[in-house]
Amino acid sequence: MNGLFKSAAALALALAAASGWAQAYPAKPIRVVVPFPAGGPVDQTARALGARMSASLGQSIVIDNKGGAGGLLGADAVAKSAADGYTLLFSSAGALAIVPHIAPSMPYNPQKDLVAVTQALKVPAVLVVAADSRFKTFADLKAGATGDASKVNYASAGSGTTPHLQAELLKREARLNINHIPYRGAAPALTDLMGGQVDMMMVDIPVALPFIQSGKLRALAVTSAARIPVLKDVPTVGELGMPKVEAYNWYGMLAPARTPAEVIDKMYGAVGAALRSPDLKQQFEQQGVQVVGSKPAEFGRFISAESERWGSLAKAVGAKLD
Repeated sequence: MNGLFKSAAALALALAAASGWAQAYPAKPIRVVVPFPAGGPVDQTARALGARMSASLGQSIVIDNKGGAGGLLGADAVAKSAADGYTLLFSSAGALAIVPHIAPSMPYNPQKDLVAVTQALKVPAVLVVAADSRFKTFADLKAGATGDASKVNYASAGSGTTPHLQAELLKREARLNINHIPYRGAAPALTDLMGGQVDMMMVDIPVALPFIQSGKLRALAVTSAARIPVLKDVPTVGELGMPKVEAYNWYGMLAPARTPAEVIDKMYGAVGAALRSPDLKQQFEQQGVQVVGSKPAEFGRFISAESERWGSLAKAVGAKLD
């Protein structure tokens, strides 16, 4: 009886300690690793969310840029961090759903070594050509990129990137004869597109939008299910008869595996509250970005489905990690 009492007391103390720890979290600044260089769209989004999360959590959110290998280096650093809620990952699709299928070797398993917190956003792509391109509509492009005589080239931000695979999806579904020209990042690719060195490109809407609005690029299609308000005159791929080309890049928060459920729930709530802030919602809408805020389990299932979708396509087209 005495042993039973001691066991019960120990369990009560453990539960009380766990409860107290969860309530105290966070007790120090939280590091959010962005596995890409500073200044890009993932980094900018993480900083915007972090500022609002910091206010609601009462602790600083420190953004740590660890770029390299398509996001692999930063994601690996988080996967190997302590599962205490003080190191998180904010990543786009590449490091979680594409890189694992095209890297020569993987130091981490995104399905086992990381746990989903929430998908924050989904980012449609836009098919763009130069403003003075001979392709005025998608029908023009398809006519010019069909048949053996086609000499149409498309740019991407690099082999195995989301824009590369989105273009390959378009190529397959529309039966286009187009040649891939990989670049090291979207910026040099867009520069050559506007300069006429390449003919077309699939790119995240926020990246291309300033050039579309300034008249340097022409948008031919968006990959979202419905039209984008800031590009309301641009048809969707579904309207053009290619519903299977509907595809998104996406950004989400993750933590090391075995992070306590209480911490995951708290971070899920903090990201969700930030996403609901009126100024941030307006900012995302103006960029053509769609707010998600999915629950942890839902985001985990989504990552698995995306990994299967993009992994099979990456292998089929021979994508390689630059």
